[in-house]
Amino acid sequence: MIREYYQIKDKCRQGLIKHLEKAFSVIPETENPEILDIGCGTGVPTLWIADKYTGAITAIDTDKNALEWLQNKIIEKDLSDKVTALNISFFDFMPNPDCYDLIIAEGFLNTVGFENGFLRIVGILKKNRHVVIHDEYKDHEKKSGFIRSRNCKIVDTIYLDEKIWWNDYYRLLESEIMAIDSKQTRDLFKSDLEEVKCYRADPGSFRSIYYLVEKL
Repeated sequence: MIREYYQIKDKCRQGLIKHLEKAFSVIPETENPEILDIGCGTGVPTLWIADKYTGAITAIDTDKNALEWLQNKIIEKDLSDKVTALNISFFDFMPNPDCYDLIIAEGFLNTVGFENGFLRIVGILKKNRHVVIHDEYKDHEKKSGFIRSRNCKIVDTIYLDEKIWWNDYYRLLESEIMAIDSKQTRDLFKSDLEEVKCYRADPGSFRSIYYLVEKL
């Protein structure tokens, strides 16, 4: 039951990977980068990064069940020497300052507060290295100004409108859930169905943006 839940979530999440790939294409490559994935969940972006980059990846999240699923995939793909998954809050995670070449925060900063989260990210990012932030589009100008005020440069932005979110994620998610025979399994998706309901009620609130940021 739990396995089917995560399989469906991963399948639907794959629809958004092409936008992450576009974001990463803007960033100059670094040989054997140290990479941090904050709020990694089940690790769909994590494993995509592992396939594209040669460096070591640390993936952190507070969701123990999602991390267990990710750990199973790491073992299946023989990536234990490359990807380390840690069940820890970002604010309890204590790496050395200026130690990462690349940091990814997919949908993370809107849960902890953009400014507080961003300041901590910049503190552990090496100079002239990059962070990829995927966040809701709300307060875009304010966030852009804050980023620039912290000795950082926005290299590029990638905008995902509500149609992208429907076509590349929610439409498939709804279809997959409705095809589940077991009520017990379908009940695991109550919050996801609520998201779909919210989308239908107000599609415009489901716009998001990638910030490709360089620390100067």
